[in-house]
Amino acid sequence: MDSLLSIEDISMALSLDYECVFFVDIESDNYAMFAFGGNHKNLELSETSNFWADSRVNLETVVYEDDKAWFAENIATKENLVASVQNGNTFRGKYRIFANGTPVWYSMKVVRGQGKQRDYLIIGVTNIDKQERESLALKQKASKSELYGQIVMALAERYDALYMVDLETNHYVQYKSERVFCELSIALEGDDFFNQLKKDALSVIYKDDIPLLTAALERSVLLKELDDHGVFTFTYRLNSPDGPLFVKMVAVYSDKKHIVISVTNIDSQIRREQKIREEASIAYEKARRDGLTGIKNKTAYGEFEAKLNKQIQSGENVKFAIALCDVNGLKTVNDTLGHIAGDEYIRSASRLVCQTFAHSPVFRIGGDEFVAILRGSDFENRERLEKKFTEAVKENVDQHKVVVACGISVFDKDHDKDVSSVFERADALMYKNKMRMKNEHDEIIGTIIQSIGAKVTN
Repeated sequence: MDSLLSIEDISMALSLDYECVFFVDIESDNYAMFAFGGNHKNLELSETSNFWADSRVNLETVVYEDDKAWFAENIATKENLVASVQNGNTFRGKYRIFANGTPVWYSMKVVRGQGKQRDYLIIGVTNIDKQERESLALKQKASKSELYGQIVMALAERYDALYMVDLETNHYVQYKSERVFCELSIALEGDDFFNQLKKDALSVIYKDDIPLLTAALERSVLLKELDDHGVFTFTYRLNSPDGPLFVKMVAVYSDKKHIVISVTNIDSQIRREQKIREEASIAYEKARRDGLTGIKNKTAYGEFEAKLNKQIQSGENVKFAIALCDVNGLKTVNDTLGHIAGDEYIRSASRLVCQTFAHSPVFRIGGDEFVAILRGSDFENRERLEKKFTEAVKENVDQHKVVVACGISVFDKDHDKDVSSVFERADALMYKNKMRMKNEHDEIIGTIIQSIGAKVTN
């Protein structure tokens, strides 16, 4: 192709934009190639200098497998390539060739040139591998972001508000928000999630929860929690037109560069659980209260006894005394005046025991039996309180009121292994006092019955 030598200067000018330039004689298929560097210096050229023949050789040896079909149809087939540049058209395409075992992206631009005697194809080839890989990476990232968006939108159906936070830029997007969140004027999108959160907290978070929430959602604190446990959850209250509203926040990584934060309205659930706990607490307390007197019952005493026994067995320095009290004449009152009068008699006895041992738990453990566990100041003042109780009973005798026998025993850590040992001694002392009072005051019961009977009748 001697007639082509005059285009060397043109080729050198094109070298600024192309790695390789081909001039192909359309009639003879001969060509001249000017390779200015890169991988095209290694292309195999046949002795015939036939462009299409050489193209078919390179198709099999250096063109990337996934691009071979495109290359064969558009480049290695003369009729198709020539037809694509008719009427002043320009052909453009992209393909990959192997270089050191790695596919490298190239773009090809083909135009038709006219000489005095022949027409030519002018083909410029440019290495676009860097640009193509960057473009592919951007597309993959966009596709990934789109996928995340689709996932988030699917998840949004389960939550009242959902946020996607980009940890590289702190940009965030709110994908969904129910009415209550819209009313709170939380920004739908922004470029500084963590600082925006602090600003929003001042107006939308219930005042008592602001310090805890803002501390928990410091960027470093949140990410450490996610790194350590994989999930972060926090329940707090929002300000709403109807008052504090309980919500639950859950944060998870979608990948190491993004976190998804969901917020769910759990107010009705929390309120329901609170009501259940309150009702359970009331039921629990009721099960441990004596219905007649309102003081603790035998069940509560059994639990208190078990707690004391555990302290004793663990070697704790436990100090306590048991005051066992028994109502005198209850059966006679019931038999004579009926159970309404008997109930009032029991309530009077309960008041006497509770007023005397005012700083100790008092239990009704039987129909006419009461137990006080003396601790603290009552334990220290037990002798004075026992004297006070005896004097109160004497006054009741004189005033024809309730009569109660009492026995007090102190826990001795050197001899007592459990509470029951102390209880037995108190019971013995109480019974001794009861018998003494019975012998001394049998005639008093009749007077008391008359007094109670008058009150019940009135």
